[in-house]
Amino acid sequence: MAHTGHPLVPGKLNRQIVIGALKGTGSSDPDVLYTRKEELIADMKGAASNFRAWALIVSGAVLTLLVIGAPVGIPALLFGLWMKAKLKRNTAIAEAAFSEYVDSIGVSKQAAAL
Repeated sequence: MAHTGHPLVPGKLNRQIVIGALKGTGSSDPDVLYTRKEELIADMKGAASNFRAWALIVSGAVLTLLVIGAPVGIPALLFGLWMKAKLKRNTAIAEAAFSEYVDSIGVSKQAAAL
């Protein structure tokens, strides 16, 4: 398992972590590799799911509209947007590293994604 960091902040995911986790399976079975990639993405999301990101965005926007809540609403809105962007970036990194790894071992990406 990769280190996910703080429970409210998406963990950092990079190419080396993904490829290391895929190699760590010791398998070239497309289903095993695909499942491991999906587990990594789920681990990185942890408590910082899309739901929580959207909840922060919506609550931050509502609080900001109530002018008195702006000091709390603006940071909540910005943090929600940042979390959403980080989750999207982690997913893109995992997908790219997965594609690179399956290409390097000669496994069909279509077989791995089914």
